[in-house]
Amino acid sequence: MFNASLIRAWLLTLLALTSDIWAVQNKLSIRSVFDIKSAFCAIKTNDVLGLDNRNSALAGRGFGTASTNSMLLLENGINDISLELGSVNWFVNDNRQKKEDFNPQASCHVSLIAYENGKSTTLQSLDVAINSDGEPYDKNGSVKGHQQSTAKIEKVLANDTEKGHFPDDYYNEYDYPQGMYVYRFTRSVEVSGLPEWKWTKATPYTGSPQQLLKLKQAYENLWKAFATKKDSLIKAEVQESLKAWSISTDSDPNSIYDDLEFVADLKNPGFKMIPIKWEDYKVEVMNKGRMVKFVNKSTPSFSPISYLVQDDENGEVIGTYSPIFSMVDGKFIPVI
Repeated sequence: MFNASLIRAWLLTLLALTSDIWAVQNKLSIRSVFDIKSAFCAIKTNDVLGLDNRNSALAGRGFGTASTNSMLLLENGINDISLELGSVNWFVNDNRQKKEDFNPQASCHVSLIAYENGKSTTLQSLDVAINSDGEPYDKNGSVKGHQQSTAKIEKVLANDTEKGHFPDDYYNEYDYPQGMYVYRFTRSVEVSGLPEWKWTKATPYTGSPQQLLKLKQAYENLWKAFATKKDSLIKAEVQESLKAWSISTDSDPNSIYDDLEFVADLKNPGFKMIPIKWEDYKVEVMNKGRMVKFVNKSTPSFSPISYLVQDDENGEVIGTYSPIFSMVDGKFIPVI
């Protein structure tokens, strides 16, 4: 029953939107533009995942060329951009290949580019390839007009996952390989001229029982809104995130909402919410504690806001909506 192409993770879909959101005259837009070859690569801004090429890695290819909206993940001042590079072998059921061995031609390039007044400026970039020892290295020395420091390099566990927390009919152990390591490359970049997003003033998440309870309540409120299948109630819950997206893309909040995949799914005759089992989820903390979300312990792209819909063959397909929350004025709200 499992088909990776049928698993819809809202956050990755939304962050990958590339149409109608490029900068227009006198408007600022900041995007991460990337190119990936023969590898798994995840692009992050201030610890928040923008996009990865997981589906291509699962297919054994490891390619991807696109861009993602990074503006609403940045604040005025110093920020971090990162890429995490892993071998495609982790995603393939082939015992003849060592999981950590890279294709010699593997590479990942990402540039943070500002578009304003009809001009583009590269703010920072990372360019990772494989050296003669078979290890990733940053071959990017400098960007014209910008002095760059050496990238910080870490070898880290990609996914702290465990089996048993996702429906068997939809689970693929190679989607988030257990024990997988990636090489994380990080550079800092200073940005100015941005709106003051709500999350920049958020109370950091500490994991206290009080905060955990409030975060669960926020998810439960959103879950109940979804269960009603009423757009007006859902919009009320996610209004701040819609506002941020509309500002960063110079578009209308209603248009942003209408483009979300779950909006069409709400009209599916087989739509039904999956009850939340909190033991199947854990908290992921990002961006100096100012952003937080619950993720499934087996398949992290899924959140407690998950549901089933009917496909064209009268089977069931699982979908999800995975917002990012911040604690603003003592309450957790979706900010992205």
